[in-house]
Amino acid sequence: MAMYVEDRISNFPDHIRCHILSFLPIHEAVRTSILSTKWRNLFASISTVDFDTYLLRGLTDRNVDSFKNFVDRLLKFPDQLSLDCFRLRGDEIASWNDGDHDFDVSGWICAAVCRGVKEIDLYLDNFCHTLPALLFTCHSLRTLTLVAKDSKIFEVPSEVCLRNLKTLCITNSVLIGDSLNRLISNCHVLEDLAFDECSVAYAREIIIQIPSLKSLYLDFFFPIGALNYVVVINAPNLVYFRYDSVVVK
Repeated sequence: MAMYVEDRISNFPDHIRCHILSFLPIHEAVRTSILSTKWRNLFASISTVDFDTYLLRGLTDRNVDSFKNFVDRLLKFPDQLSLDCFRLRGDEIASWNDGDHDFDVSGWICAAVCRGVKEIDLYLDNFCHTLPALLFTCHSLRTLTLVAKDSKIFEVPSEVCLRNLKTLCITNSVLIGDSLNRLISNCHVLEDLAFDECSVAYAREIIIQIPSLKSLYLDFFFPIGALNYVVVINAPNLVYFRYDSVVVK
């Protein structure tokens, strides 16, 4: 007579299941088990993938590599996951940019986009790469939050289309004028827009013209001599506005 084994893991919250699964060894037997129907169903039921560097504290190099491989398998195996939210957060995110382990953050972002992700939340401290172009043409994305402290990664490609993005919040990033205006002008249904402690370079005019916008927060650092800068705001449905910066035209 077959013994019934209760499946308790599937009832755990997403972040606990991901934490448990990240400790799986990576030998071939486990790789095979992950491809089994039971494991595929378990992965497929995860809607939120949330990682931070607290997971990496105290781990050996071998365990860190196992964690990296786990994330690669979780996100990149075909037909394995339909994703609502993808987060990389923490106070020591420089670990994501660790040359010794070569975390494929750009690849993870692209994989999340291909899974139909609705929310992306990134904290990338001292990140030396640019964000993947695929992120800026993600039609499923509703919320994008980016903290890019000491990172010069905000280069928007020539082709931008975030037609369903409703919330955009960028903090501690260096913004290039042309990229900034190109991004704003291609978020047609945006409702909440925030630039917090961001530096603006190579631009004399910032144009925010979004009829759907309801909340706007601007905290810019302009170069010396910024009195000649122009900020144009055309948002007839705005209900909240905050501006923390030098006075411009």
